[in-house]
Amino acid sequence: MEGKLVGVHKVKVKLAGGGEATYYYAWRGKGAPRIKAKPGTKAFTQEYVRLTRDRPVNAVSGTIGSLIDEFRSTAKYKALAPNTRKDYERMFGAIRAEYETFPISAIEARGSRKLFLAWRDTMKDAPRSADMHLGLLGRVFAWAKDNETILRNPLERVEHLHEGTRRDEIWSMEQINTLLTKGAPHIRNVAQVALWTMQRQKDLLTMPMIAFDGERVSIKQGKTGARVRVRAAPDIVPILRDAKENGRQRVLVNSFGQNWTSSGFKSSWRKEMARLKITGVTFHDLRGTAITYAYAHLDRSHDEKIKLIAEISGHSAEEADAIIRRHYLAGEEVIDAISRGTK
Repeated sequence: MEGKLVGVHKVKVKLAGGGEATYYYAWRGKGAPRIKAKPGTKAFTQEYVRLTRDRPVNAVSGTIGSLIDEFRSTAKYKALAPNTRKDYERMFGAIRAEYETFPISAIEARGSRKLFLAWRDTMKDAPRSADMHLGLLGRVFAWAKDNETILRNPLERVEHLHEGTRRDEIWSMEQINTLLTKGAPHIRNVAQVALWTMQRQKDLLTMPMIAFDGERVSIKQGKTGARVRVRAAPDIVPILRDAKENGRQRVLVNSFGQNWTSSGFKSSWRKEMARLKITGVTFHDLRGTAITYAYAHLDRSHDEKIKLIAEISGHSAEEADAIIRRHYLAGEEVIDAISRGTK
């Protein structure tokens, strides 16, 4: 394992008792930290990544390392939420440990896909994490292909190791009706806005009152920086108007009329789901549920459905690459389609 990690320095030393030991350092030179985990183990790689994560790296031109540096310097990457970039930097550390000096020209070569998949499979004990690492590498390749740095992305249409799928976690109409008719008002309001705008929990809880202009809601997604404008569906107009009339800073508030905190909402949501006896689905699944119902009820071709839904959700048609659309105006037809699906 240690031989594949770029820069690992191996030193053999003689012990005072006459024996010999081998020490491993994260890099060569004075001040280099020693890697104490057992060589050839996952812990060894993780410690190497942790020790080298914040060390400046001068990537060799024409390598995956340099490609990652270019990707990280783009405006789109810098616009990502800090927590998202933190997660990406952690995964980039593992990718660089394996492929820092891998030539860009070899990315397109026949057999490269098999090589990258084999690397992913070394992390199969944590399938979701393995998929995320390969997905991020694939995203870099997709960006490079768009820029014509490479002409073929070997990681297109890769099947996931992780078997979980959001398609199996869709709220039933009975569950939605229970929540919207019997749920506590402060919880019900958040769910209503989630269903009609298809936005993430954090973006909903922090949505400022000024986002509503009387007809449409303007949203900047914290995770991606994407901007969408959503026509306010009739079901959420009363919620928006109430917030405006009461002079609140945010659209959604807790039972005390105060701004939600992330932990406060999660606790309240968990208790309300237990009271309503709603199980098997999460708040996050409301987003996928809204998209699923809209897709099922839109009388359009597949491509047209995806485009219309993307106008509200902020997603792009290229779900595999997780590229988010920006500056879209919500279509009237999607709101109507969701209306038909939830009646």
